[in-house]
Amino acid sequence: MRTVIVRLVEPEQSGGQLRGLLEEVGGEPVPFSSTEALLDLLRSAAGLGIEHS
Repeated sequence: MRTVIVRLVEPEQSGGQLRGLLEEVGGEPVPFSSTEALLDLLRSAAGLGIEHS
């Protein structure tokens, strides 16, 4: 596992869904369109495997 600094760019919530861009410091912003997608991006940035239940 590693320490990663990220920021949410232009986050918005519409119809109960969170969407926006996730930017890892030093990287390009990546779009996400749900809370689950955001968590997947965070896990990936931290070097953790993606697990779905």
